[in-house]
Amino acid sequence: MTRPDIEALSAAGAAKADCARTASPRYLTRAAVAGAFIFVGALLSCLSASWFCDAHPAVAKLLGAGTFSTALILIVLLGGELFTGTNLVMGVTLYEGGCSLPGALRVWGLAYVGNFLGILILCLLFAASGALQDPLFSYLQALVPAKLSAAWYMTLLKGVLCNFLVCVGVYAGFRLKSELGKMVVIALVITTFVLAGFEHSIANMAYFTLYSLTVSAASLPAMGWNLLWATVGNLLGGAVLLGLPLWCSAEGKPQKLAST
Repeated sequence: MTRPDIEALSAAGAAKADCARTASPRYLTRAAVAGAFIFVGALLSCLSASWFCDAHPAVAKLLGAGTFSTALILIVLLGGELFTGTNLVMGVTLYEGGCSLPGALRVWGLAYVGNFLGILILCLLFAASGALQDPLFSYLQALVPAKLSAAWYMTLLKGVLCNFLVCVGVYAGFRLKSELGKMVVIALVITTFVLAGFEHSIANMAYFTLYSLTVSAASLPAMGWNLLWATVGNLLGGAVLLGLPLWCSAEGKPQKLAST
């Protein structure tokens, strides 16, 4: 890790904090776009897996994991404010002194709400379009209850591990110059976290929203409980488990930016 890499992350975090403070609607819209991309990845993952889950479960799991990487690739290449990605960026910015804690919390809060809005809008449009299919119903009925039945500490730890991997992909977006290189790294780390069954709070928003629109017995309190611990885990995984070692390992002294 080099000092310029860390300074690039911190400068990006300071810009996010400034946008969230002075142009909240614009930042919220950027977050909604990222939520829409997560919806695309989650839908593609579910559909790909649902077609093969009965006859070839191993193939279904690999396809579902690989195709979900589409979401982060779209965000890194096309733009958007993803809550889990901002965990790393704002964490490093805090360590660098480029942002205040209230400024970081504002970014995380707006990104989280915006991601949900983008997911919700596209899920509602998808449901209203009549494109929902029986294989998708069956797959969600197996996927979501399994997530909701896990103990809270398991969800927390899975959230930590998940966002460590996701933020490796985000960091690759800063570190690598080649778009192909970024796509390869992102595809590898995202496939790993999905195959391992880790918990991504924003992806879960998409799964839970689709599930709620198709299953009348959906438990909103159980979904909220899962999202709570997955979110805390994601925050720790991005800002602490990856962000802190990256910052500590960079050579040279921090170049303090104006706090926001």
